[in-house]
Amino acid sequence: MQLTYNTNAPRRPVNLTANSYLVNLVRAENGNLSKLFEQTMITFLAERELARWKEENRASFDSYNRMIAERGSLSEDLGLLL
Repeated sequence: MQLTYNTNAPRRPVNLTANSYLVNLVRAENGNLSKLFEQTMITFLAERELARWKEENRASFDSYNRMIAERGSLSEDLGLLL
């Protein structure tokens, strides 16, 4: 799922603590800690949004799976291999 958020929102300083060894490795690779943190937040939020969507649609998934288990798939009815 693609996370939708305001990419033009103003940037804000935050205080973080991180493993100093990892910070040094990232800096040695000329990594941008702010960008890495932002990308990690986006990934985290997208994963949470996907998990929430799956939970909200669980009844539909279960219903569909029961139907397939009882009746088979449309391709089986038509004799097609998909």
